Amino acid sequence: MEKIIWSRDLELGIDIIDAQHKRIVDYINDINGAIMSGDRESVYLVMEQLRDYTMDHFAFEEQLLEQSGYTLLDSHKQVHRRFEAKVEAMVTELGNGTDPMGVARRAKNTMKVWLIQHIKHEDQDYLPVVKKTLKKNQNWINSSLKRIFGSATV
Repeated sequence: MEKIIWSRDLELGIDIIDAQHKRIVDYINDINGAIMSGDRESVYLVMEQLRDYTMDHFAFEEQLLEQSGYTLLDSHKQVHRRFEAKVEAMVTELGNGTDPMGVARRAKNTMKVWLIQHIKHEDQDYLPVVKKTLKKNQNWINSSLKRIFGSATV
């Protein structure tokens, strides 16, 4: 299985969001590494880390969109909730004893496709509004990052 290689066509031009997306890509690649090595324990650990980090990313992104007055926020949240449900279902499968390598392969493929499509479509839609907000609200962004991620840097 191939790793995801971060490229400029996945960048939104919002450093903090791009950094979070890159971290999600790293987790997906960590799943790939666990599959390649056959390390079942790593599959469990990475899936939980990916789930937790993705939920934190969604929380930050949604707060940023709300702060920006993004008119399609409710729709964007629904997309996030559907994805969270998929990830949570896979983590639950692991907890129920489903073949971890099979779940990991499905998770890697699902997450890879979803993330790339989400960045290139739904996330592109909010760029103009969010970029205006970023210029005006750096203090809000720093406090939100600290609240959600525990640090102003991700």
